[in-house]
Amino acid sequence: MAVPVVLLGICVCFIVLIPVVLFLFTYIFRQACVLSGLPKPNVATAAGVMLLIRISTTVCETMMELIVRESCEVAGLPGWESGLIVFFLLLPIDLLISAGLHSGLMNIKFGKGIEVWFVQWLIILSIVAAITFVVGVVVLVYQLNG
Repeated sequence: MAVPVVLLGICVCFIVLIPVVLFLFTYIFRQACVLSGLPKPNVATAAGVMLLIRISTTVCETMMELIVRESCEVAGLPGWESGLIVFFLLLPIDLLISAGLHSGLMNIKFGKGIEVWFVQWLIILSIVAAITFVVGVVVLVYQLNG
């Protein structure tokens, strides 16, 4: 009886976190627009653009992952290499999809869409680096004291 309750709790937490993550990406997108010299889009526009971009890239990533995984199996490559190949192939595809949707939906030039994409990923990677640094310091302090 405890397993379904835990599973239900995990599902509820996941559903509650979806709007939080969407808001975080929307906020980062709005800041990337400002840092790129564009006017700050309203929240509804930014959320719509981010949602469309995530849906589009997820569909492309899924199709590409299936194709690359099957190709790696046929070629006899290990499974972990297919994940690495998909990661490096997805970056330019994500760039093109995101820049195209930014330029089309926000009436900006394609080059500005590329700039917004780069600034957005720089902000995201800076947040990830800061969190990694804090976790590393905490682990180091616990290891030195424990």
